[in-house]
Amino acid sequence: MPSERPTIAQRTSFVQRGADYFGLSGPAEFITAAIFVVLMIALRIANLISYRFDSDESQHLHVVWAWAHGFVQYRDIFDNHMPLFHIMFAPVYKLIGERPAILYWMRFIMLPLYFVAAWCTYRIGTLLFSRRAGIWAVVLVGFYPAYHFISLQFRTDNVWALFWLLCVTVLMGGELSARRALKAGLLLGLCFAVSMKSSLFLVSILVAAPLTVFVVGRERLGQSWSHLAQCAAAFLVTTLIVPAAVIIFFALEGVWRDFRYCVFDFNVLASRLAGGELFYKSHPVVAAAFFLVVAGICVYIGRQLARHSANPGLAVRRAFVFFVCASYFLALESRLWPLLSHDNDPPFYPLVFVLISGVALGVSDRLARQKRNVLGNLRPRSLIQIAAAAEVVLSVTMHPFWKNRTKSEADLLRDVLALTTPADYVFDCKGETVFRTRCFRPVLEKMTVACIRTGVIVDNAPQRCIDTRTCVVATELKKRISLNTRRFLKHCYLPVAGNLRVAGAELQPSSADPYRFDFEVVIPASYEIIYIDERVRGTLDGIPCNGARFLGPGRHTFESESTFQNLFLLWAPAVDRHFTPYHRVS
Repeated sequence: MPSERPTIAQRTSFVQRGADYFGLSGPAEFITAAIFVVLMIALRIANLISYRFDSDESQHLHVVWAWAHGFVQYRDIFDNHMPLFHIMFAPVYKLIGERPAILYWMRFIMLPLYFVAAWCTYRIGTLLFSRRAGIWAVVLVGFYPAYHFISLQFRTDNVWALFWLLCVTVLMGGELSARRALKAGLLLGLCFAVSMKSSLFLVSILVAAPLTVFVVGRERLGQSWSHLAQCAAAFLVTTLIVPAAVIIFFALEGVWRDFRYCVFDFNVLASRLAGGELFYKSHPVVAAAFFLVVAGICVYIGRQLARHSANPGLAVRRAFVFFVCASYFLALESRLWPLLSHDNDPPFYPLVFVLISGVALGVSDRLARQKRNVLGNLRPRSLIQIAAAAEVVLSVTMHPFWKNRTKSEADLLRDVLALTTPADYVFDCKGETVFRTRCFRPVLEKMTVACIRTGVIVDNAPQRCIDTRTCVVATELKKRISLNTRRFLKHCYLPVAGNLRVAGAELQPSSADPYRFDFEVVIPASYEIIYIDERVRGTLDGIPCNGARFLGPGRHTFESESTFQNLFLLWAPAVDRHFTPYHRVS
């Protein structure tokens, strides 16, 4: 017999049980929260498909491709990140294979990591305040644009943030012990294996821990100094295990110098060059005064959080998380990590929204109990729901999910796979072609451009294109490419599809003889002379020409059997694969 549908009473009972479990004010708040969670997941999936790809995503995927093909990071390709993220996803890449849609696949594979991060946010909110605060923290941070759009991308920062949230979850999960400190230290060590920006986390904990002891009081904690020292030592020792293992691995592979340069020397030097003058260096007195005032305010807030907590354990958790957030923010703004970037923030937001949710719900409940209606007919308990709805509107307004802004990257990968073979070199800025070897080692981003501008890095991109016989350029000719390189690329390559250029030149007839075309070849390769979709007959350097011909660097002469306008010399494989510059010349 078919099962009967649940009755209205049964459905009502389920909603009420859900509201009771999460400590919500009633069935209406449970239904509202459930709608927001479903909407959050739906919006995330829609934006996975439609939100523009960041250049960092293809850069990281190119490093993953290198590991999957037997290259060694730092030695064979340049990268200024720690290697754990790329090593983790190399087997996944092997399963997916080379396909134009691989960036979509990688985004979807990151989706479970987001749910784990959401669970950590909920768990931390529950430990600090309540299940209700945990649920609303997940909703608020999930819709917050600065977190929402970064957390759906294929980038190191999302694995980095996840390990950090797991570390905090472990630390908050019970009474402090050496065993708990060992687990948390190991998770922080994994953070370091993903990004050296984890120094911000370590500093935050080293600042937050003593401040927490100070505002709560060691006597109230009920812990001896020797026990606290033992836990701190266990935490610090295990934090070193994973990054030490990474360093030892590359040292044994003979890659220590390359590893040190890419991860340490380059990041520190380039960040200083790109970061500009720091306020605290140019105005030390003002900066010191500002820091002392902010630090005093933070200590006062932390003390109030601890004082209004029901028990010492709750006081420790709340004060610790608050001090971690405050010290992380101050360390970031004071440029402990030299270069400010939007991708430094994801680990910060979940903890901040936990605090915001807990405090906001506490204040709204107090106002509701006191029957104070400071906003007219608006119920205080609905304020957090209004904030979530406002975030939804803001996210959709900033990036309408029905507009597909990923097509250009997918088209580029499709064209690169169709036009080139694994043996071909390409020129791109950061690894946009993903599946092909780059001819120019440095990654052309803000830090590298600053180094090139000051002469720290030599811009030998034109010579590298010639030496490696690179016939494909896959990038816009943007400002981050030097003027000399930009001129070279415009002179030696013709646009054939989107941001794709191939070696070739537009031929101009001699003023004295319309059948004669003199031109210069810079990139040695096999070329054909074409007109629209036809191969042109004539003699090339005095030899009959009716197909592909290898041409070395230097001057060449083509004498045609007929007069032509818009005659092109083009890399022969591009002709064979129907990539032509007609109507694409810029």
